[in-house]
Amino acid sequence: MRVFFDTNVLLDGYYQRAGAAASEKAMLLCSGGSNEGWVAWHTLSNAFYLVRGHSKSAPTAIQFITDLLAWTEVSATTKPDALAAARSGMADFEDALQVAANIIITRNTDDFKASTLPVMTPEEFLEGPAFQVSQDWK
Repeated sequence: MRVFFDTNVLLDGYYQRAGAAASEKAMLLCSGGSNEGWVAWHTLSNAFYLVRGHSKSAPTAIQFITDLLAWTEVSATTKPDALAAARSGMADFEDALQVAANIIITRNTDDFKASTLPVMTPEEFLEGPAFQVSQDWK
């Protein structure tokens, strides 16, 4: 299964926010086995900007991106993809660009109400059938 991670989930562990353990476990499930972890190309620049701003360190931000790229694939966005996102009816264009996966994991499920894909929090992902099927990664 192609699992698409929203930036807010990727940053849970870095910021040690509530829900970080579930986010980290969901990411671990996508670092091998039957699930593939994916991010949008623009997630890389957004995450770099946020980590650099918080840490005041470009090398720290680069390490965060390098660690992220060790287990994820990066989804390209073509002109037809961007046009489809613009016409999707989703209020957040960044979120609309992300609907090229099988499932989206986010902390802002309300932003994806217009999505035709399943959208869930890390906790919901871990409780669902995708987690049960993918436990063979151990």
